[in-house]
Amino acid sequence: MSTDKFTTVKKHNILMLALLLPLYTAGVAVYLLNYDYANIFATVFKSTFLLEILILAAGVFVFLAVSLIAKSVILSLFAKGGFDSVKFKIIKETQKPHCCLTEPIKIRQYIAALAVYIFIMGIAPYLISLMLGDFIFVLASFVCLYFAGSDILFFIALCREKGGARVQDFDGLLLYRIYEGDVEIKW
Repeated sequence: MSTDKFTTVKKHNILMLALLLPLYTAGVAVYLLNYDYANIFATVFKSTFLLEILILAAGVFVFLAVSLIAKSVILSLFAKGGFDSVKFKIIKETQKPHCCLTEPIKIRQYIAALAVYIFIMGIAPYLISLMLGDFIFVLASFVCLYFAGSDILFFIALCREKGGARVQDFDGLLLYRIYEGDVEIKW
C-alpha cells in the first residue's frame, strides 16, 4: 500500500515563512548577544561591501554543492541501484537544486541523508558566521538556510511517518510517496 503526500506552492511558501522567520529572528538575536549594533552598520557601509557580497555568493554555492554531494552519497549508500538511483534536478516552483532517488528507501535512512544536508547547508554556515563575527556572513548563512528550508520541512514530515515504511521523493514540491509493509515495488 502506498500513500502520496504533497503540497501546493502557496502552502509551501507559507510553511517556509513560518519556519524561517523565527529562525532568522533567533539568528539575529544570538548575533546581537555576541556583537553590538555598530558591527551591523560597519558591515553594510564598508568600501568592500560589494566585493564581499560576490565572494559570499560564491561561498553559498560551494556550500550548496558540498551539501548536495554529501546528501547524494548518503542516499546512494542506501539505494539498491547505488548512485545510478540518484537524480539531480532543479525544483521549478522554487528554483532550488535538489537531489532525489528513483527508488524508495527506509524512512530513517532518508532522514539521515536529510540531517547531513541540513547540517552542512543550514547550520554550519551560521556557526561559521558567528565565529567570524561579521554580519554579512550571517546574512549569507540565512541564504544557505533558505536553500535548506525545503529539506527541513521534508525532515519534519518524515519524522511523523512510521519508521518501518519506505519513502520515495519526487522532484516536485515536498512530494513523496510512503510505502508501508513488505510490498514489492516493481519499476
